[in-house]
Amino acid sequence: MLISCLSFPNLVFAQENNASPGSTNFFEKYYGKIIESSIRGPLDALVYIDYEIADGKVLDALAALGYTVTVATDWVDFSTKLGANNYGLAVAFNQNFPWSVKPTVLSALTTYITNGGSVVFGDWKTDNDFAALFEAQFTGVNNQTQMALHPSIATGLPNPISLVNTGWSIFSTGLTATGGGQVLGTFPNLDASIIRGNGGKTIILGYLSDTPPEAYRQQLFMNLFEGVAPPPSSVPLSNGALYLGIFLIAIFIVFRYTRRLA
Repeated sequence: MLISCLSFPNLVFAQENNASPGSTNFFEKYYGKIIESSIRGPLDALVYIDYEIADGKVLDALAALGYTVTVATDWVDFSTKLGANNYGLAVAFNQNFPWSVKPTVLSALTTYITNGGSVVFGDWKTDNDFAALFEAQFTGVNNQTQMALHPSIATGLPNPISLVNTGWSIFSTGLTATGGGQVLGTFPNLDASIIRGNGGKTIILGYLSDTPPEAYRQQLFMNLFEGVAPPPSSVPLSNGALYLGIFLIAIFIVFRYTRRLA
């Protein structure tokens, strides 16, 4: 009886986590790091992923887009940093553990999104309080293995694209759009797998970061990140500015020529 009572909490704990027993957290080595890139300022990104069994290529995608990335150490650190800094993009994936500080994270995301922040988010616990922030709702249908992509995020990818379980209990979660939510990905049962909301500033995913085929993870995330936070476009040169530039160059040439003659 004593052995049974002692072992029961361990059984419950294992059931509360999503990753298979014996797996290791690939993403843990990045906690607390700042990964520099060539572009700073409003393009900086804040990232927290509580667990990855395999490399989801999130950081590779951000680096390829020119982001300098700050990786939070936990959900409290993520929430604190999100409220204290001007990040151009936040990436937040809850993939293994139950929510331990839900009110803190929910409040931080609410404020950030209300102020126009761009977020890509996922939650294996299918908490509809979070989903509502992204103009979505979870359907309760899990573990579908393929999704069709909207053309706007399908560049460089097979379409439909498969999802592979890398060792999770739940690796995909059906969604439905609410409010102004736009479906960007669809499972075979017509549940949404990706929903963009808040005027195009947020995305919620119905699958875990490491479940698309490894060869396409980086490209898919690049497409998604650009879908909520497009890179700044170059400002076209007006005719007036162009003519002024030509005029100044002409003056400079004339000045140099007259000095040589003097």
